[in-house]
Amino acid sequence: MFRRGGVLLVLIALVLGSLPLADVRAQSEGPVVVVGPESAREPIEAWVEAYGAVNGAVSFEVQFEPSEEAVLNRAAEADVLFYSDYEQDPPIEFECGVISEPYVALPELGARWLSSVDCGDTVSSKTPIMRGFLQFVVGPDGQQVAIELGLLPDSVEVVDQAGVTVTVPQPVRRIISAYSMATYYAYTLGAGDQLAAATYLGMGGSARQDIMRRVDPDFDRVFTAISDMSQDSLNLEEAAALQPDLILTSARTTWLETAGELGLPIIRFEGESPERLQAAMELLGAVLGPNAAYRAAQFNAYYDHVLEQVLSQTEAIADPARVYFSGTDPLRTASGEMYQASMIEAAGGELVSADLPGYWNDVNLEQVLTWEPEVIFVVTYGGASVEAITESEEWAVVEAVQAGRVYQLPHFISPWDTPVPDSILGIIWMAQTLYPDQVTLDCASQVRGFYARFYDYRMSEEEAQSLCE
Repeated sequence: MFRRGGVLLVLIALVLGSLPLADVRAQSEGPVVVVGPESAREPIEAWVEAYGAVNGAVSFEVQFEPSEEAVLNRAAEADVLFYSDYEQDPPIEFECGVISEPYVALPELGARWLSSVDCGDTVSSKTPIMRGFLQFVVGPDGQQVAIELGLLPDSVEVVDQAGVTVTVPQPVRRIISAYSMATYYAYTLGAGDQLAAATYLGMGGSARQDIMRRVDPDFDRVFTAISDMSQDSLNLEEAAALQPDLILTSARTTWLETAGELGLPIIRFEGESPERLQAAMELLGAVLGPNAAYRAAQFNAYYDHVLEQVLSQTEAIADPARVYFSGTDPLRTASGEMYQASMIEAAGGELVSADLPGYWNDVNLEQVLTWEPEVIFVVTYGGASVEAITESEEWAVVEAVQAGRVYQLPHFISPWDTPVPDSILGIIWMAQTLYPDQVTLDCASQVRGFYARFYDYRMSEEEAQSLCE
């Protein structure tokens, strides 16, 4: 029997997002119909009870079936389905309608919401409630319910990317991300609303901050919550005041010993390769609950699939393009140990500075001329620009400049050249930029699908195309 009682309840703000519908009006009323297997009766009833306790106006009708098959046979009349084979689409056909991606509540129990929509773009008034309920179920409050029932552990032990064993009490409600890359891991795993404070990449301009505000309405609060936070320093007093449950940072962070005074679990990341990026996603997913773990697995599968598609078109290139990768200064370039090197290799290019050690290296123009780069990629952060190279008389003698092949990498939510989930789009862009006649992936389609799936952000065709040009 599942245990009841002592469930921690907090006020839940429903982050509803937007549906791809032109006009949303009330179509139907009545209770939200939830159908699930009899074997999961206790957790489902507990989640409904807990959600209803903080959302008193919401009405549910909960029904149980003896088997998984029987649950799926009820899809046409249900609003929310709980079932174990949650990657299987419910066997229902809408003339016009919406079926959600899976929400994973327990390792062997997921759910989907289903919304009947007429072809005039009228959507059920229950849809925001359905979304909000399932977001509650898979979030910290729903995890707490499952912990009280003995269905999820009250702590998780992991080994971070610095080789340190870390025990993380569950659930994780408030996160400080002092490592910009980890901030984007959290968003991709559906944990953006758990960020109490975070650092971001390339947020120096108002336009980029405006993009983040569209993705996360709480961006300003999260971005400004701690006045001093970087790899080299952290305002401990401000950090402690936020009452975090977990700190995310880089393995190269210098203040780790001091931060130990907070008595909080700290997870260190080092994602400077595709394999380590995927391991970082899996690591964070493991401590943020079943839904985050599922999303990590989904992202890693997507990354592998897209990478395989790119490689199938670049592996046979006999004479790889020689690429110079320019950092925040034209004469600062990436080494072969950096993530950018693996991106260029996957895209079918050859990083001319691959033999340099460490990370960013300062070089001179004579060295650049020796490398004879055919293409130059320029980052989007630190004030770097294509013009700093193309409008320089000194750089005019470089082959890539003469050929007009100096390109600035795209930047949307994050720069596409850094070890963040968005970098898979950077690999597509690099491959098409290097070999426009050989690489046929639809960049704009991939971009729109990626941001809709992993950031719940629906991008216009024009916006996607502008990033891919």
